[in-house]
Amino acid sequence: MTAASGRDGGPVDRYLDEMFNRLVGTGANGRRLLIEAEEHLTEAAAEGRARGLDAEAAEREAVDRFGAAATVARRLPASSLTVRVFLRRLATGAWALTGTVLAWYGLTGALTWLLSGPWARLLIATDRFGAHPMCERPWIPEVPIDCVSYYRLDVSFLPGADNDFPYLLTAGLGVLVIVALLFARRTTPLGAPSWTPTRTAAGWPFAVLFGLGGAALLVEAVDGIGKDVQYYVLTDIVAGLLALVIGAVALWWASRRDR
Repeated sequence: MTAASGRDGGPVDRYLDEMFNRLVGTGANGRRLLIEAEEHLTEAAAEGRARGLDAEAAEREAVDRFGAAATVARRLPASSLTVRVFLRRLATGAWALTGTVLAWYGLTGALTWLLSGPWARLLIATDRFGAHPMCERPWIPEVPIDCVSYYRLDVSFLPGADNDFPYLLTAGLGVLVIVALLFARRTTPLGAPSWTPTRTAAGWPFAVLFGLGGAALLVEAVDGIGKDVQYYVLTDIVAGLLALVIGAVALWWASRRDR
């Protein structure tokens, strides 16, 4: 252990403790990195003291120059994919997927509701609602009704929920879940390589799931337009486009080289 100001627990010791926690599951590679880090930091701190810095300042300078423990540890892959490491990475991926799905579903509902008014007006103007005579032209009811509001509830339908469903709250919860994961990875051992899936392992499942799902939703939307089945078309278009965007981002992420 190194010492700062004549006692253990200085900046270098705290840095090495953090790195040790982040290197859990990396095996021999992690042990070598920890030894190299300690040697480098000890030498750098000694050089700082030789320049006239006190022990505490010399260690802080050495740590700052070496880089954040999370960044250094993240560059080291786990030495072997044990069952424990696999389950840890699976948990991280499931956490990210949960937040993404919640954000996608909630945002789909919110955007669909915002667009349902103009969409209903378009359908009424083009006589796409032929089943209800009260909104057909040239018939004008004696007691005027708001056809847009009447049909808006139908075209903003989402499977598994009604129009009173808290879509914005769901989207916000999804974003909160993702932010919590990012925060945990920066401040806890969840940022260690043993908890971190590779870009390929993390990106491709998202790309396939959201890419194929988005394509299927758009195909269903086109089919609904052709059959004049209006209640799910707008939802499918919004959900499908959002899913394709998520899938494209995931594909881009998977294609990047791990650093």
